[in-house]
Amino acid sequence: MTALQHRANLNHILFDFATRMIPAAFATVMFAAGTLLLLSILTPIDPAVMPLVKKWLPLGLVEFSHIIGLVIGVMMIFLARALWERIETAWYLAIGLFCAAAVLSLTRELALINAVLLTICALLLIPCKGAFNRRSNLLSLSINPLWAFTSLFTLGLIIWGGFYVYQHVPYAHSMWIDFSYHANTSRFLRGVVVIIVTITLITLYRLFGIARQTPPVPDMSDMDSLKQVVSGASNPQAWLALLRDKQILWNDARTAFIMYGVSGKQWVVMGEPVGPRTEATALCWELKEMAAMANARLSFYQVSPALLPLVLDLGLWPYKIGEEAMVDVRCFDLAGKKGYGFRQTLKRFEGLNATFEVIAPEDLEPHMLRLKQVSDAWLQTKSAKEKSYSLGSFKADYMRLTPVAVVRLEGEIMAFANLWPTQDKTLLTLDLMRYDPASPPSIMEYLFLQLIAYSREQGYGHFSLGMAPLAGLEAKPLSRAWYKIASVIYQFGGDFYNFEGLRAYKEKFKPDWEPRYFAVPGQEAALMPALLAVVALGSRKPGHGKAVR
Repeated sequence: MTALQHRANLNHILFDFATRMIPAAFATVMFAAGTLLLLSILTPIDPAVMPLVKKWLPLGLVEFSHIIGLVIGVMMIFLARALWERIETAWYLAIGLFCAAAVLSLTRELALINAVLLTICALLLIPCKGAFNRRSNLLSLSINPLWAFTSLFTLGLIIWGGFYVYQHVPYAHSMWIDFSYHANTSRFLRGVVVIIVTITLITLYRLFGIARQTPPVPDMSDMDSLKQVVSGASNPQAWLALLRDKQILWNDARTAFIMYGVSGKQWVVMGEPVGPRTEATALCWELKEMAAMANARLSFYQVSPALLPLVLDLGLWPYKIGEEAMVDVRCFDLAGKKGYGFRQTLKRFEGLNATFEVIAPEDLEPHMLRLKQVSDAWLQTKSAKEKSYSLGSFKADYMRLTPVAVVRLEGEIMAFANLWPTQDKTLLTLDLMRYDPASPPSIMEYLFLQLIAYSREQGYGHFSLGMAPLAGLEAKPLSRAWYKIASVIYQFGGDFYNFEGLRAYKEKFKPDWEPRYFAVPGQEAALMPALLAVVALGSRKPGHGKAVR
């Protein structure tokens, strides 16, 4: 590695560190500034500056500054949490509050030092916008018990301190309407009411405000936008959005989206967000806030290692649930002893006059009836029903969206698989894999071999054979409970699902095994309900789904 690369890596590390530390630092400063502002307002005006206050500041301006300053102080304390969470809107509001607090410090008691310090805070915050990159609604920010307790405890302590300072002043009803430069106790009493009213209004808005509705599943009017984004995606799982059985959360420009299913209080994101990285990341945080407002638990199903930093930032715990078989088509070779079985398969089907073809979506209609017959026969033989959520189902509208690879014997389609292409051609994979029960043995192996060759011809880097559930989970003495349970299921669960057989079959193609994770909000106790939600979502009758409000 060159010195330039070392310097670039160091700069990247320092930038990442600063991006994480700057919001925390300014959140602390904001909380402290709000606390000190309230303390200064609720305590008497400095007698040494009182003559100047009387000379330069009208009484009405002093009283107005006192009331507005209290509101700003409370807002600063509550805004500190949004700065900590790196919310973009909080950056704008923080600059405004620092500046407003500086002005009010001058118009209440000519506190020049306070005004200068608050102004400096605002100026220091201005160049740090890049550290606040999460877009979210401030008033719908999920409630953090620790932040809420700390904020309310601090406000309560400030009010108690004010009563302690003024305990020597006898109470009289006339204090509430006493307006004068020296009426410090009266301003304190009115200030307590302002603080309580401000907190109450914020609380009532959170309790009775209209939370954002869960977006409905896409209708036909959404399909053009979905097709446009999906066709440019680098992750082929994006094609699952076109099933129209999952909720879709869009960004404002409709260049990125997240698809997820709702099962009770479980919100399960299928795969990874689709679209530009910055927009997709912002959508993940927005969805987290929506789930929190709905008292739901958000999880991400079948995510790759590349998404782990984000899910960890989201406060989720990733559990490995299997491995995906990725065949490097540029290196795949049938030569030698290892390729003997594959060569025999190809030779056998050539003797049967088998042909392979990829049918474009626009040319698919004449073949739909035969494809449906093959699909129905396959389902009947397997005693299976159509699935949804994480797998496609045979729906005419869905099948017409993507190319379909077919194997013909004597001109008759006997096996097929619909393909999920990617624009950057890093990966080609398939969804439905079905064959006529009357087909010769190994017809799917023949189809896979032809698809690997087709991927290489089309310039793809890898061809995915799909995931092997629970593969690659090792149970060691110090492993977590999930890995021990999953390992037992993998080894002895053959009566329910041929886990070992499936991985062994795909291993023949010598793929690179890439782990896949299920990221949930907690440990094993949170994993089980999330897994059950995936099962429930996959067992729903395929269709357009039902909007969840």
